[in-house]
Amino acid sequence: MTTAPNAPVPRPDRTQRRSAVLLVMCLVQFVVLVNAMFMIVTLPAIQHDLRFEDDSLTWVVNAYTLPLGGFLLLGGRSADLFGRKRVFVTGLALFSAASALCGLSTTQTGLLAFRALQGLGAALLAPAALSILTTTFSDGPERRKALAVWSAVNAGSSGVGLLLGGVLTATVSWPFIFLLNGIVGATILLVSSRIVPESRVPGVGGFDLGGAVTVTAGMLALVYTVLRGRQHGWDDPVTLGACAAAILSLAAFVLIQRIRRAPLVRLDVFRSRTLTAANATMFLVAGAPATVFYLLTIHLQEALDYSPLTTAFALLPAAATVALGSLLAPRLLPRHDPRVVLVVALALVALGVTLLARVGPGSDYLSEVLPALCTMFLGCSCAILTLFMLATTRLPESDAGLASGLINTTLQVGSGLWLAVLSSLAALRSGLTPGGYTVALWGVALLAASAALVVLVLLRRRHVSAADLSEADRHG
Repeated sequence: MTTAPNAPVPRPDRTQRRSAVLLVMCLVQFVVLVNAMFMIVTLPAIQHDLRFEDDSLTWVVNAYTLPLGGFLLLGGRSADLFGRKRVFVTGLALFSAASALCGLSTTQTGLLAFRALQGLGAALLAPAALSILTTTFSDGPERRKALAVWSAVNAGSSGVGLLLGGVLTATVSWPFIFLLNGIVGATILLVSSRIVPESRVPGVGGFDLGGAVTVTAGMLALVYTVLRGRQHGWDDPVTLGACAAAILSLAAFVLIQRIRRAPLVRLDVFRSRTLTAANATMFLVAGAPATVFYLLTIHLQEALDYSPLTTAFALLPAAATVALGSLLAPRLLPRHDPRVVLVVALALVALGVTLLARVGPGSDYLSEVLPALCTMFLGCSCAILTLFMLATTRLPESDAGLASGLINTTLQVGSGLWLAVLSSLAALRSGLTPGGYTVALWGVALLAASAALVVLVLLRRRHVSAADLSEADRHG
């Protein structure tokens, strides 16, 4: 049978194309998070092979974290202005190339430089990916489902990253993991260039260079303050200098945004009560997962005498619970007031952390550690997914990248800041012993309670409701 030479080539329908876009965004998020998690278990091997000193080894992680936190906001807004697909593809290409170069590095300087490029690539692609999701899935129910799948992938990536890093480091080598990351990223790049649609804000004026420079400098200085303070103390002169630079740069950024006719970030977006409340709440709760994960990793080995491998398996249910919470939240939100969902989720965080604070020598894993761990991470996943959805509610599509960049930046900065503060508090109290561990976890519980208070104070029924998350997105 023959076909007419000019017959149109069959094209996938809109649903198939959107499903393909979701798959690509989830794969990218999976690669980025696996990259972050496997570093935890590969650091000893990297230290041995490249002869890092103990005090400089942290920069294998910090070199990635610094540009990631510093450029997230700029990456999100650039996606709106220059094209979400363009920024996403640029970030993915940079991340993939830097991953491969990390695997080929034979010197400390080379590895740190390419880790920084990885962080920059992730800062471009992460908010662009979330922005692509929120503009591709513009109606409430489908957006909730897409974000639920995306969040479930986030959760699974953590466990896979830990296990993959341990297995491949032991059986092959740490450079192989970086090279594999680069190959997978390049493959996704080829696919995404064909199926991801381009979108941007029409009719935008000139690029706000002054705003871009000051906000990036301010965020870099702020993230560096957190990293430096955790390692050298909060009264260290360099830490204080970086903090002052962050304050001055961000103050200059706000001033520039007020006087520019076409600012990088329109300050009037903060008139959205849901956006402001979502970011304020996220800032407080963001530190809970990272802090608990960090403290429990140490505590299980020191207080309960777990091996590193046993500790990794003991923490795996946390990833499964996060995935469960990511699937549960979208089912709750259409039926219940989002404020109630948030407050209950944050109460679960506080309860779980309080129970974890009681874990000590002789504690039973199945009856004491596991229930507390699952309670805490179930609350975290429900709360964080709800906050991501609120942050993009009641905003026009033209601000999707900005909203994504803001909430991602808040998550990254809040996570790093509270981890630094609470781990330092634990060390000052009595070192990372059961006493210091308990004090730090009580701090996490206090943050969760404060976050619930912010929700009750800043959000009212007229600002957000279950109907908003189903309908406002369709019209916003």
